[in-house]
Amino acid sequence: PELAATMAACAEHFFPILLLFGIATRLSALGLLGMTLTIQLFVYPDAYPTHGTWAALLLYLLAQGPGKISFDHWIAKRY
Repeated sequence: PELAATMAACAEHFFPILLLFGIATRLSALGLLGMTLTIQLFVYPDAYPTHGTWAALLLYLLAQGPGKISFDHWIAKRY
């Protein structure tokens, strides 16, 4: 449990920063979606309106990818 808690805390801080800058957007969104689903199922089962909103936004990022103002787009365009 100690390792899982440490990994979750690091991911909870690291993935949003990656999303903010558009770095590894789909991978970061997938990681946050997994965390959101885990929290919804095991920690706060009555918080589905909030987690549903988060999941919808993360699914959009998974499907569409980053926008034109992102490092992912710049790297893909450059290489």
